[in-house]
Amino acid sequence: MGGLEIIFWVVATVAAVVGEVITTSFFLVFFALGAVVALGLAALGFGLPAQISGFVVASAVSLVLLRPTVMHRLSLGSSERYERRGGIVGRGATVTAAIEPGGSGQVEVGGGEYWSARAAYGDRRIGTGARVRVLDTDGMTVLVEPMETDE
Repeated sequence: MGGLEIIFWVVATVAAVVGEVITTSFFLVFFALGAVVALGLAALGFGLPAQISGFVVASAVSLVLLRPTVMHRLSLGSSERYERRGGIVGRGATVTAAIEPGGSGQVEVGGGEYWSARAAYGDRRIGTGARVRVLDTDGMTVLVEPMETDE
């Protein structure tokens, strides 16, 4: 059974890492760390209860102790704390690379967060320096519309 447990923890680790890369939430990475601990316990011959305990404890401790530090470091030196993707919906941004009709560009949101951007209404060009409002997110891309007035 030891071989199957090792395979299980390897798959769990890979799944958590892939999930983290897709979501960039800095949440699943701590479960990957827990799975690595459980993998080590399995490789050392510990039973399933010890592996599960190692996974739960390592995941919880790393999530509670390390995540706040990582999230603070991601603020990129600004005074603002890192915000989840949904936290920028409704905020103003400045176009840093023109958004062409049907294409994409780049915007700066808040204190130095740069996002790939697409116009919500794809038939309009939005030039560099224009102020836009974030309407939604699509993965790592924001959907924006031009602002008629400054915030």
